[in-house]
Amino acid sequence: MHRKLDKDETGLLIQHTQYPTAYVMVLRGATGPAAGHQLDAAFRRAAASGLPLIVDLAALDFADEELLSHLLHAHQTSGLQLVGPLSAPVQRRFRVTGAATLFTVHPDLAAALTP
Repeated sequence: MHRKLDKDETGLLIQHTQYPTAYVMVLRGATGPAAGHQLDAAFRRAAASGLPLIVDLAALDFADEELLSHLLHAHQTSGLQLVGPLSAPVQRRFRVTGAATLFTVHPDLAAALTP
């Protein structure tokens, strides 16, 4: 298992952990225009691992449309699974865009890692 934290002035913290069977990203804070480059780099790194992707959104206060775009792309390409519970603003974003029906949200990381 390998861990790395990415944080900059955007207020978004991304923790990367590579397990033998999955690549896990934990997002804390909020996404927005200032975090765009950070998100791009994080999702490129996850894709390069070649592993299924798990994104933990339990500590995410707000998800913008760019994050939603990355999640939708990962859903199509890497067997994306999400970890919650989701905050009310994140739930609203998923519900309003219709994305809520696409994602499986697990109650915790252990459940997401269980085959």
